[in-house]
Amino acid sequence: GIWDGARLQLRARSGTDITGRYPELTAIDAGLGTRPCVVDGEIVALDEGNRPSFSLLQHRMHLTGRAEIEREARRIPVQFMLFDVLEIDGTDTAPLPLAQRRELLEAVAGSTIDAIVVPPVADDVDDALATAERLGLEGVVVKDPSSTYRRGQRSEQWLKVKLTMMQDVVIGGIRPGKGGRSGTIGSLLMGIPGPDGLRYVGRVGSGFSDATLARLTALLDPLRDDVNPFVDIGAVEASDALWVRPEVVGEVEYAEATPNGTLRHARWRGIRPDKTPAEVEAEA
Repeated sequence: GIWDGARLQLRARSGTDITGRYPELTAIDAGLGTRPCVVDGEIVALDEGNRPSFSLLQHRMHLTGRAEIEREARRIPVQFMLFDVLEIDGTDTAPLPLAQRRELLEAVAGSTIDAIVVPPVADDVDDALATAERLGLEGVVVKDPSSTYRRGQRSEQWLKVKLTMMQDVVIGGIRPGKGGRSGTIGSLLMGIPGPDGLRYVGRVGSGFSDATLARLTALLDPLRDDVNPFVDIGAVEASDALWVRPEVVGEVEYAEATPNGTLRHARWRGIRPDKTPAEVEAEA
């Protein structure tokens, strides 16, 4: 988020300007103070249990028309959860230790609107995980208080500890639907890039609403191709597949991974427009 002292501008990880998609955050004075700053955070939509819901957010994140944005903003309001501050009044704060940046962030966000939130921190990982499990959350992020902010880089000083197993995947094909899904998507064929190319990790056929299926069809149909993008998919899985260029990244949750890397009981969570296929890798 880029704050100019009066209005908030929003950028996705890809650099895409998404300011207009969230007017409840950007069309008013968000209360981040008089000094310009750059903050890092995540936009979330909360379900009835006050938990972040990626599936709900999917209804907001792809909209571009003003009328539909305003309609969905009333139906599915969002929050902007702030995790870090990277610049204040032209001064780069990324080299500062996290503990110091956290103090600066709390000062910057001291009088924000209700839709902008600085999540709490905990000193005990076990307590944090127990709380996350009790609240039905996905997990926690463990960060070294001495760590600097490393733009666009992974770091062992920041680690995700998940209660739910999730994986970003690249979509390489479609298996046509049958029965009630005849004429639409039955399942998506998933892959994870490896040294030799796109490695097949299974298919996902649950977690789709009618609206999601329509959105995926519109997104994937223009990518249809005659070339199989996988390096190792079996003959049975490939028998009725409709191949697509491997350009779309999605997120799934799953029960377990087999020794060869297949994701069992995968369930679709949503498209990841903020990620490119090159950024997808197997989660630990």
